[in-house]
This record gives sequence, structure tokens and C-alpha cells, in this order.
Amino acid sequence: MMIEKSDNRSDRRDTMHRVQVGIIGLVSVLLLVAAANFVLQRASDEQSATEVVQAEAANDAQKTLEKEESSAPSEPLAELGVTPTRVREGDKSAPAESGKPVQVVVPDLEPDPKLEAPMDRER
Repeated sequence: MMIEKSDNRSDRRDTMHRVQVGIIGLVSVLLLVAAANFVLQRASDEQSATEVVQAEAANDAQKTLEKEESSAPSEPLAELGVTPTRVREGDKSAPAESGKPVQVVVPDLEPDPKLEAPMDRER
């Protein structure tokens, strides 16, 4: 009986050893193929698929940006009809000549002179 148990153990060890050697061999071949692929890809002059896609996306983004810049208005407030006035109607003197800083006044944002009391207070 002793001989059979040791025979089973040696068969089991032998099988495990073969499985380990096979797995190590398979992994080493996969690593070797991956390293060779990497070296060959870097050495070639062709662009990879991801580089081509990235280049196309960059070109599209550049074209879109150029279109937006060319169609962007130089005076966006003027297009909306909210242009600021540089000089009030009553003040006809040139502010640059008088040395005073220029005050930009947007007429739509001035309070209505016809209001009797401020709107945020009760009478």
C-alpha cells in the first residue's frame, strides 16, 4: 500500500510541474510577441489608427474654431441693441480733453426718472 500512495503523489507532482512549465512558456511567448509588435509599430512610418483618429479630430476642432472666430461679431452688444453711450446728452465736452475718465453708461440700465420712490421700498 505504501508504494501506491507515493506513486500517486509523484504523478500529481509531475502533472503540476508540467502545467506550471506550460503556463510559464505560454506567458513568455505572449510577452515576446507583444514586445516585438511594440518595436515594429514604433519603427514603422505609418500612423496607427488612434493617431489617425486623433489627427482628424484635431483638424475638425481647428476648422470649427476658425469658423466661430470668423463669424463672431466684433460688437456683440451692438447686435443686441444695447450699445453703451460714451457721452451723456447734456455733456457735449470731450472727456479725453478734460482729463476726466470716460464713464460708460448703458441707457437701458439707468433708473427711470419718472419713478417716485425706489422699487425695493414700501411707501
